[in-house]
Amino acid sequence: MDLKTVVYESSDDEEYSYGWDDFKMQVEALDHSKSPTRPLAKVLREKLSISQEITPRAPRVDMRLRRRVSCDEEMREIDEVTRGLIESDSDSGSTPSTEKSSLFSSRTTSMSSVESTSLKRAPEWSLPPPPAVKRKVAPTAPVVNLPQVRNNRKHNSPEFGVELDIVHIAHCEKAQIVLDRHELAWGTIFELARGVTRGMWTFQDMTEDRLQMLKGSNGQSAWKVAVVMRDKVPSAVGAPSELWLEYDREQLAIVENKGRGLGTMGQWEGKDNWYGGKIQQVARVVKAGTSFKFELEKPEIRRSHRFARFLGSRRILQVRVPDNLTYDKVGSALREFLTSSKFVLCGRVFVPFHAKEGSLYLFETNENIDRQTKFGDGDSHRLTLYQFVEWHNPLKLNSKQPISKWSTRWALGLSTSVPTIEFLPENISFIDDQNAVDWGEGKPPAEKIMTDGCGYISGAALTAIMRVMKYSSRPTAVQGRIAGAKGMWVLHPDPAHQVADGPLTIWIRDSQNKINLGSLHEVDSAHRIFDLLAPSRVTGPSRLSSQTLVNLAHGHVPLLVLKELMADGLHEEVRQLTEWTGPDSMLMVWRAVEQAGRVVTSRLRRRIAGQARALGLGQLRPNEELTDDLDDRDDVTVNPPLGASVNRGRNPHSGEPLTLHESVLELLQAGFHPLKLDRLFFKLEYVVTLVLDEYIEKFHIPVKESLEAYIIPDPYGVLEEGQIHFRSSELITDPESGTQMDTVTGSVLVWRNPTRLPSDVQKVTAVSHPKLSNYFDVIVFPVKGERSLASYLGGGDTVTLVWSKRLVENFNTAPLCAAPAGLSDDSEREVEHVKDFDRRVSKLSAKEAQTAFQKVLLLGLAETKIGLYSKFHDLAVYERGYASAAAIRLAYMFTTCLDASKTGLRVKAHVFEGDRKYCGDRKPYYMVALGQSAEGKSVSKRKGPTPYILDALVDEGRRLRDDFLKQYSVLRSSSTNTTDPDLTSPYLSASRRATQASRTGLQILQDHLSVVKCHVQKAYEDWQAAVALQKKVSEGRGSLDPKTQAIQKSVQHFARRPEVLFFSDEELKTIMASYAYNLSGAFGFSVAFADLCAIKARVQGAVLFADRFAEVMCIPNNILRALSQTQDDTDD
Repeated sequence: MDLKTVVYESSDDEEYSYGWDDFKMQVEALDHSKSPTRPLAKVLREKLSISQEITPRAPRVDMRLRRRVSCDEEMREIDEVTRGLIESDSDSGSTPSTEKSSLFSSRTTSMSSVESTSLKRAPEWSLPPPPAVKRKVAPTAPVVNLPQVRNNRKHNSPEFGVELDIVHIAHCEKAQIVLDRHELAWGTIFELARGVTRGMWTFQDMTEDRLQMLKGSNGQSAWKVAVVMRDKVPSAVGAPSELWLEYDREQLAIVENKGRGLGTMGQWEGKDNWYGGKIQQVARVVKAGTSFKFELEKPEIRRSHRFARFLGSRRILQVRVPDNLTYDKVGSALREFLTSSKFVLCGRVFVPFHAKEGSLYLFETNENIDRQTKFGDGDSHRLTLYQFVEWHNPLKLNSKQPISKWSTRWALGLSTSVPTIEFLPENISFIDDQNAVDWGEGKPPAEKIMTDGCGYISGAALTAIMRVMKYSSRPTAVQGRIAGAKGMWVLHPDPAHQVADGPLTIWIRDSQNKINLGSLHEVDSAHRIFDLLAPSRVTGPSRLSSQTLVNLAHGHVPLLVLKELMADGLHEEVRQLTEWTGPDSMLMVWRAVEQAGRVVTSRLRRRIAGQARALGLGQLRPNEELTDDLDDRDDVTVNPPLGASVNRGRNPHSGEPLTLHESVLELLQAGFHPLKLDRLFFKLEYVVTLVLDEYIEKFHIPVKESLEAYIIPDPYGVLEEGQIHFRSSELITDPESGTQMDTVTGSVLVWRNPTRLPSDVQKVTAVSHPKLSNYFDVIVFPVKGERSLASYLGGGDTVTLVWSKRLVENFNTAPLCAAPAGLSDDSEREVEHVKDFDRRVSKLSAKEAQTAFQKVLLLGLAETKIGLYSKFHDLAVYERGYASAAAIRLAYMFTTCLDASKTGLRVKAHVFEGDRKYCGDRKPYYMVALGQSAEGKSVSKRKGPTPYILDALVDEGRRLRDDFLKQYSVLRSSSTNTTDPDLTSPYLSASRRATQASRTGLQILQDHLSVVKCHVQKAYEDWQAAVALQKKVSEGRGSLDPKTQAIQKSVQHFARRPEVLFFSDEELKTIMASYAYNLSGAFGFSVAFADLCAIKARVQGAVLFADRFAEVMCIPNNILRALSQTQDDTDD
């Protein structure tokens, strides 16, 4: 029986239906063409007699087909047929189309999308869990890309991102011809373009001779661009950095076109378990007269995300938008500029597709400007914006979503992640959420969903992830992305699914699935790969924040208890930094400095780039205030020269680390003592000051009896309402009794940041349940009750768990703070669904429709007022009280602003102006006391018998800070700081030898030493003059003030060693450093930090090892405890 009509799940059949006759017309068109897909079309016509009531997926793009083409000849043959359909090779300057259109169809018929087939649902798991029931996928027609077929139906739509204004990032028609002729690598072209945008050279400077020297791969040429363009000779020993070699790996994978960049395919070009997308190409928006322009920055190896792995790093451009360009009229002009433009970079067109957290994301389409497609570059595998949209978030399959929420779903593909394992489509099941017992039919609100955001995963899959990531043990849960879903996946409760050698299986909850992709048998394999964000793990102790302190005080925790917590924490950290007696005291200080600066972790994060969270390092929650899909804290760079370790950031001339904490560590490990070296004494004082300031200014007070972990819903349903369960994979030591435990029991506090409402901190009972004994390092919340426990807390997956008696016993939980009546009246709803948006733009011209679509894609650029409402709430809490109606209302207004991009809600203009008028001209006393700018603001000081908690803690903290710094300065009185003989010895020894040689008639040694002294003295005079300058404000972003520039010039002069034949290079470095120290200790360390440390270490009996070892070394706590309890027997 032939199919006659396709019916979609929509109330508007005319908008969402096609006839079978249309499909046959498309197939017949194939048979009358010379298309290489004709045999498949013929099979389609003969075989497609389908009895089931399903939709033939002919119009759907088969992204897997892109990977089947592996040789250039086949690509060229296909391109001859399809070039006119999917690619524009030049800027024709044609008149924009005025044809009316719909989003759900396209001039390129092959890009049409259809609704998914009906899928049976797996039942919810209950006790005991039934056997797994997977969704059954109805059979579908074979997939084929069909050529364009014109007909009289109203399903033609403009292409996306084509008829936009053309803006050049860096492009020149004449220069493009020359660049194409030389076939330069993309990294080389990007560096040339970067120089143009930064004013380093022009396109006219790209002469034939220069470009001839830049031929070759990225690794061969990209690193030479600056040298060649300045007409200098590249160093014969120059080596490409890892960055340019990674460009070459990615380029080979793009041309191969087998999806290797997605990962899971093993070794590639010398890298085990390789995956792509790690290079970040960054630009920055700057004002240019009355308009704007992009300045390119040097590419860096940073984080990887799904889009970059799928498209290739070179196809993604991230543009950073400074905050000062987003407000008022300038912000409106910038948004208009970005939403109406496509951007040209050396002939390649980049179109914006998402904006988030101050960044704009663009991708390279298949359009060309003043250039031809290059098959050798993989150009034929590029996508149109429409294809990219249909690959990631098909409009028709998600037509019932609000268009604002649809836009935010792009963030799923931009999450920092590591590809781990690929699931077979039949092993991906969709299951219902478990709702509160009192909920009836229909879609429940979030607070009634007890399993919100958490699905199941088999033990075999967790074991496979463990092996890929090389964890020491199998995690209980993982945070990640797969297909159109996000969230947590926890070990399945059925023992049959917990075995390590079973099938790789995953169950996705309704609350997790954000994008409908249709049948997972037909999607690109990228959607079936589990993109890992982080494993379940525990960090601690946790630290309090200003908002948590206010909540605890409101819950009747005495002020004295909170003051004691602050004092105890400060005393402990300062003590470790200032106990300088004893043979091993400097080891203790070294460890304290390392922890205060998180030095080893920071170094390791630089080395592993965007894998930090996935490997279990760094913070569980990237941002305390804003839970976000984008984790840019992994934006650390790794661009070491080949064969060298990661550059930790040093002055290239003096060798001194650029960070305070690393500089202190290297002085300590060289053998210097703070009482014998002024430089170390004052640097340590600065470290102590930073520790004190962090406590006082940020209220980061540690609670020893606390931890942070991800939460999961009770998989067995054994916990009662108000109960939780936590078991650690490692023993926890009680700081008071010294006893060890692995399970927390008794009354505890739980919260998530931010805690803006009184009910955001809850007192619950932690229990130990044998059913949950295998669920380690996660906090299990109950699924019983009228609403989820998580819904009482702030947002995010991470919960703080506290069992400190001083806090728990005194705390009283506040009743639930519901949204005030009439809150919705303060916002205007701009909720337009995808299908409604489609209907609206169908009445517009092609250019207008495409611009409207770009505005949807870039909704993240809208001014949100999040920061302002945060300040409004803080002031209302201070003046009116934490539980006041005003404070509760503003807390919900803050949430409204935070979720605006998803909900479509916007604060009404007159409401915002009223809030700003009341709150905007005052600052609480504690903010002013902390030194926050109060210019143009009046200071609000709370009155009454009980001081405000933050006022009291600021005053107490400042008192403690002054006391500690006075005690530190007292240490100075016992200082024996004199000229260090170890550092003066090399020069004095050389001087004696020169004098002795001179007496015997050998004058050359004295002459050479005099040359060295004159060189150092000249640098010293320049340095003294530079230090005497007044520091001025630097001109422009990235420029240095004149004083700093002058100091650097003196350091550079010192580093240019004089040519003397009598001394070896090593002797010359040592003598110069020693003589510089003789002239002035401060000067010596400014120009020869590394050499002076080396001299001291040699005298101390240094053991030499490579830098790559030094940067990952640390001192374990148990070693320090052992050393503190024993005497040093080395002398014996």
